[in-house]
Amino acid sequence: MCFGTPSGQNLNHGFSRGFSDGFSTSFAFSLFLLVGITLSTLFLNIAIEGCNNTFHGWTCLRTEKVWIECARMRLYGEIYFPEIVPAPALLICHGMNAQGFHLLKIYSDLAEEACKNGFVSLLFDFRGTGKSDGTFDYGLGEQEDVKCALNYLASRQEVASEKIFVVGHSLGGAVSIYAVQGDKRLKGLVLWSTPKNHNYNVKKFVMNTRGRIGLWLFLLLSWIDKLLDVSRFYKLEVYGIPLRPRYVREKLMKLDELEAVSKLEGVPLLIVIGDRDVIVGVDEAKAIFNSAKEPKKLVVIDSADHVYKGKERTLITETLSWIKETLKKL
Repeated sequence: MCFGTPSGQNLNHGFSRGFSDGFSTSFAFSLFLLVGITLSTLFLNIAIEGCNNTFHGWTCLRTEKVWIECARMRLYGEIYFPEIVPAPALLICHGMNAQGFHLLKIYSDLAEEACKNGFVSLLFDFRGTGKSDGTFDYGLGEQEDVKCALNYLASRQEVASEKIFVVGHSLGGAVSIYAVQGDKRLKGLVLWSTPKNHNYNVKKFVMNTRGRIGLWLFLLLSWIDKLLDVSRFYKLEVYGIPLRPRYVREKLMKLDELEAVSKLEGVPLLIVIGDRDVIVGVDEAKAIFNSAKEPKKLVVIDSADHVYKGKERTLITETLSWIKETLKKL
């Protein structure tokens, strides 16, 4: 029959076109599936890496700006709340500077990270710094500030008041050692770059910045100032805080962290220091460690300075790991 060949051609053409369309559809679907799997794997790896680099188990539900009443003054603070409360808590005490906890981002980073791990976190400005009332008191009045902040934190219904940790940086660590003596609510103390003795530390700082003659002048002015009030003309500051020789000698240089830490009873202690800290040396951290009672731990962070620049993540990781481990043992 004469129509057989054309029919075969049409059949072959239809088959070829159907095969081509089917192949195109299958290829497009396979390509789409391959791209989807690749992107899913990429996002999964990013998520896993993120989990490895952070402690996130919760999210911070909210933050609140607060005013803490203390010795007829108001101390400014910010408090972070996790999803689940009541929760254990961190009190974070900044170092010696005029801007309070706003100077270094590491303070708020720690507060936020702790919050994401299920801790209530309180930052506050010492008197005369940041947004707080009053006048800076060179280590004496600041001890009362820590106590006021602790009392405020424990009074919040979102806080498990018998599970409080204190983290203090430099002078914040020094005054915390004094402030928490005998406080049963405290379940652990973390000292970042805390001097062994401020008499030693101040003299070292002044001599490093002004030389030996400058140190002699500083000590001489600290005595003359009682009569003539001349040290206000002496220009030497630490992060915006003027080192008035008289007040430094009468207050700051009275702080003996070695003696104070030896009196802490039953308080787990973490001491952290950077091996490039020229303000507080590794030898000072080791001296505090040796003076403290068990349980205690010393961590030296490689290539870290006094403010842990570039090593913030390591510092926060070490701090929160120790706090969580200590909490498990309670």
